[in-house]
Amino acid sequence: MYCLKLKYQVKKMNDFFMIQDCITLETVMAFKVKDIEFNRLKEIIYHGIDETMDCSENKLGNQLLEKDPTLFISYEKQKSRDLLNLVRSYTEFFTPYFISTEAIVEYLIFAEKIIDTGKIFNIQVMLEDKFPNVQEFLEKSPFVQTIYDENPQDNIDLLIGTQKKIAEINQVESFAKYILALSCQENSLEIGPLINTTKFEIPKFSTEGELNAAIMHHEELLMCFFLERILFIQLFNLYNKMRQNEFFPTRNKVCINRMDLQGYSEAVTLYPKYLVEFVV
Repeated sequence: MYCLKLKYQVKKMNDFFMIQDCITLETVMAFKVKDIEFNRLKEIIYHGIDETMDCSENKLGNQLLEKDPTLFISYEKQKSRDLLNLVRSYTEFFTPYFISTEAIVEYLIFAEKIIDTGKIFNIQVMLEDKFPNVQEFLEKSPFVQTIYDENPQDNIDLLIGTQKKIAEINQVESFAKYILALSCQENSLEIGPLINTTKFEIPKFSTEGELNAAIMHHEELLMCFFLERILFIQLFNLYNKMRQNEFFPTRNKVCINRMDLQGYSEAVTLYPKYLVEFVV
């Protein structure tokens, strides 16, 4: 099935539908139609035009494809189509927050390569069976391959573990360059910090609050919402390409109060791994 290329987005202004280049903001096609449901049309041309479907939106999608096939691309692999669905949603949402045109272009080149090859990122999971729904979410994610092993593995993009488990690992840099901690405390849910193990020491975690805390199903689902966005930004190299990313847990934890569900950021002190001593 043919889909609109990632760099193009469907917009609506008054009675007109437009296909816009998200890099140049140029309108490459505009049309006015009646009895077309906008969101349904977007879904079809974003995620796949089916030649056998008989609805008005699909017929219009076929007409657009015939008018300018250079705007569309076909992905044969189901894995690629699954990746496209997720990447498309985040791309459209994040587009206004890119810091420059160059940042958008660099991201699109990387993302299109990921989609085309069907590449997935390897995440080593050490959650001690404390977050079963988070583990299930990771296993179903189209851009993640979960690995359950307590020994170092090749080509790991990220390790996710409980604070306790991460603190116990010797030579943590031999497992992964980046490590993300998850925690359920008595009063809060915590995601982060995301630690570059080649640059920083593992901080001292407050694991005492985890001892009597049991996470609930809906709390895990809430964590999954934050976790997916953090993973997408990290694995697709978006952190330095976007504005308003203060929530990203590089030197802090994303915390959610378990009672009132208010979210907040809590700073975490990270010490450099290698200190250079100067003699004056």
